[in-house]
Amino acid sequence: MFMVYTPKNLSEEMESLRLSQNSSSLQKITPQSAWKLLEPENPLAPAVLDVNWLITQPLLPFLVQVAPAHLIFRSIMVQGMEDSLEVIEWIRGEQLQKVLDFDLWQSPLEHSSGEISFARAVSWIRAWLEIGSNFAAKRFFELDEETIVLVLSKLFQIVPEGVGIISEDIRENWLKTMDNRFYLQINDEDSETYEILKPFIDDLYSYNPRIAASTFAHAAMLIRQESLADGLKWKEARLSDQGFVSKEDALEILKPKDFLELKKSLAFEIELEKKKQEVLTKYPKKTLDSANINYDSEVTDQVVHFLGTLEPEDGIRYMQLALGMDELKKISGSSNIDPSYFYEDEDFIAETAEKIVNLCNKILTKIEFHKVNTKQAYEALLIEEVFAYIVKQNMQQAMLLKERIARTSNVIVSAFMQNIDNQSISYALQVERGALNIGLQYMLQNKSEFSVLDGKILPDVELAAYFISTVGPEFVFHLGWNMIHSIPKELSKEILFLDAAHENLRNKLKTIQTIKMSDGTEFSIGLDKLVEKHRFADVKKWLSSIEGLLPIEIYLVLEGFFDRVPMLCELITTKTKFSNKLSPTTKPFETLQEINMAKEFIQNIGYNFGV
Repeated sequence: MFMVYTPKNLSEEMESLRLSQNSSSLQKITPQSAWKLLEPENPLAPAVLDVNWLITQPLLPFLVQVAPAHLIFRSIMVQGMEDSLEVIEWIRGEQLQKVLDFDLWQSPLEHSSGEISFARAVSWIRAWLEIGSNFAAKRFFELDEETIVLVLSKLFQIVPEGVGIISEDIRENWLKTMDNRFYLQINDEDSETYEILKPFIDDLYSYNPRIAASTFAHAAMLIRQESLADGLKWKEARLSDQGFVSKEDALEILKPKDFLELKKSLAFEIELEKKKQEVLTKYPKKTLDSANINYDSEVTDQVVHFLGTLEPEDGIRYMQLALGMDELKKISGSSNIDPSYFYEDEDFIAETAEKIVNLCNKILTKIEFHKVNTKQAYEALLIEEVFAYIVKQNMQQAMLLKERIARTSNVIVSAFMQNIDNQSISYALQVERGALNIGLQYMLQNKSEFSVLDGKILPDVELAAYFISTVGPEFVFHLGWNMIHSIPKELSKEILFLDAAHENLRNKLKTIQTIKMSDGTEFSIGLDKLVEKHRFADVKKWLSSIEGLLPIEIYLVLEGFFDRVPMLCELITTKTKFSNKLSPTTKPFETLQEINMAKEFIQNIGYNFGV
């Protein structure tokens, strides 16, 4: 079963297979080398697993199954597929389908529309072929039926033998499958593509000619748009399970709430958090068990499926590397019989898989703890100090908090980005980090507004940690999110006032826009309503129409404030009235001070417009 790229420490020649205690694998972990920080100065920014570290781990086959699919995908993309074959080898089954959801589609976040990427499909096939004989076929046939036929129909034009008249051109110039049942034309003239896809066809047939013929027949006869719709439906469901929802749903979740209504909902949020904590306390084995922080039956099922694809000898060897032979004998209930005799026993496999998942979660938690506590060479934001404090006090709570923060960042990606890549994740986390930080800072400056803080006298970091744990990170996020979105609202109202009343600007700023609807009807709407209804394209069009009236510095600041997510132009980080050098860098709002700076700019809007 071993492929060409199986790491040395998983080979049969490995001498140190005697991992007699569960802790041995954990003790050998070197967390300082596990992460590749994409933004070393930002501890909450996304890091990826260092592939060079990952391939040295005895639990590699299981870590690849247990770690989040988008983390595995992003880690491979940073390292490069050619240099990640030892990891790609172990991405199988449902985990493989999830990883391909991020990469196989031209626009993975597009809901109800989209298309398979020819180039990305070929890239994965190339990697599979390099790993070993029949490996490409095994992985390909593990995918969902919809994905299989969509990929085949994207790669080839398929003409079955005996269906209509086959032209001489097809007979002479097209590929023919081993069973002589299908003519195939590759949808690309590049000779390198031929050198990849011809062996792939042969691999499918040499592994299982019956399944190969069936899939080609299905791909040849399908109505592609119907299959595409089915494929999109299943892809969207898998992404939604990870927080990557439709753009419409994401925008609804992120819709700024009325500030007074948000604070009125505090009692509900507190009660909701209490109920969550009650569940965690009532069912510790499924939630906060220190050996099972991210309990997920689906992940356990993935490991069970993975073990089921292996020969008993290989499966027992990997299980022994993970848990140790003594632990396997303990699970089997017999100290004298080789555990391989129990490999077909469902209970034995299920319990072993659960313990392996627990151990993998311990490892992922240990390296996460190191990343969070790595000393940074800059002044940390309050949210970073709070997160580090919670990690030290309660690692389980910190990991659950981080998981909830990650889901919100995935919603931000769904709302505003086109792809699920490191740049998109980094952007979303930076935006969310800023909103969380602003929300906590606002709470510290306005304690009397939050009854949950009555009688609480604690240092700022501890009080902020108590607050976010009591009301939940989503409430804190919306506190900051509302303040960030108050900037374009206030700015649009001030510009409307200038356009209506200022003697030098009256009717020049074009703040009443004519909008044409899809049915051809037109109506007039004010700039403030465009902002309120999040019509970003129309706001951008308005801003372009008055560009000639504004100094370039002012235009850049307005462009940042009126972005889909309001951004701070660093032109105003030193002065709110301009005389400084042009520097058009923008970044997400991160502090209450920056919010106040933006509001000062808005108050001085007439001066800044040069009137």
